Amino acid sequence: MSEISFDVVVVGAGVIGLSIARSLSDQGLSTVVLEKNSRSGDEISSRNSGVIHAGMYYEPDSLKSEFCIEGNRRLYDYCIQKKIKFEKTGKLIISSNAEEHNKLIKIFDRGIKKNLNLEQISASEAKEIEPEITCYSGILSPNTGLIDVPEFIQSLEYDIQTKGGIISHNSEFREAKKDKDKFKIKVESSDSFEISSNFLINCSGLSSAKVSARVEGLKKNKIKEVFYGKGHYFKYQGKNPFKTLIYPVPGPFSLGVHLSWDFSRQLKFGPDLVWADKIEYKFTENIKENFINSIKSYWKEIEEEKLMPDYVGIRPKIHSKNELQKDFYISQFKDHGISKFYNLQGIESPGLTSSLAISSFISKEVSKELN
Repeated sequence: MSEISFDVVVVGAGVIGLSIARSLSDQGLSTVVLEKNSRSGDEISSRNSGVIHAGMYYEPDSLKSEFCIEGNRRLYDYCIQKKIKFEKTGKLIISSNAEEHNKLIKIFDRGIKKNLNLEQISASEAKEIEPEITCYSGILSPNTGLIDVPEFIQSLEYDIQTKGGIISHNSEFREAKKDKDKFKIKVESSDSFEISSNFLINCSGLSSAKVSARVEGLKKNKIKEVFYGKGHYFKYQGKNPFKTLIYPVPGPFSLGVHLSWDFSRQLKFGPDLVWADKIEYKFTENIKENFINSIKSYWKEIEEEKLMPDYVGIRPKIHSKNELQKDFYISQFKDHGISKFYNLQGIESPGLTSSLAISSFISKEVSKELN
């Protein structure tokens, strides 16, 4: 079995893994990204809403809050620099009754404490912004937007390769063992090979628990179990009368079925949350009525027959169906005792928004270990 050597091995070529590889390649470190699929971003990254979040939902001292707020700024700047399509649409988070209004106020207060640009609005003011919307009250978030995710992925790949980094598709991580100060990493591809690496970074999303278990010396209590949060999206084959993203008040487990669109302006709705036992992207039967009921709570004029199944995504949740949402989990030497190993789990929403902020954090931590 042949062996090659790199400074860094990143497992997973979603937006998180690619962003980290980009930052480390930019530092001059020889970097390879291992991706078991035939293209980058084939799982979580390409099966979401493509929303650039502002960060008002998350607890102030959480990683989700910190990385989302910083990532929002970084992502808009990157899009401008790299000429990636984006749209600063703004977002309306709306309540449908007095009880939801109270929840909305808590979200608003949390965002204001973090100095976010938010505006509390009445039902009539929401109607002025979006005439077809019915609501009790709302929050306007001007810094929320949409990004063309495939263009973002392509740009990250270009940046990595320009700096001499490698993205190895159809290459599955099999195991890693520490030999003195180096990781010996076995990879299964058309030909099996071994990589010697100073650093190992697990960004494998849905496979993060399985990859973690294959790192010799990592204790089981340092590995988060991954649960599959399946989310369906419907497209709307009719006119798009909206200029602002519409979100209901979030539930305890997800942000709810929201209204957005793609860059052809076609409306889409989703995701919902259906817990799954395995990774598969088939549409669950008999869920359209649930979507219609949810959408009609804020858009009465929807023509039901124009709502059609679109695609399915799966979120790598590190909480079960009976638990509240958890923060991003990023562990390193001080947490698990393995030097130069970074383990990222539960990077779901707002992972896309947070990607460049997370990569900046990991890059700084790697620099500390080099010095």
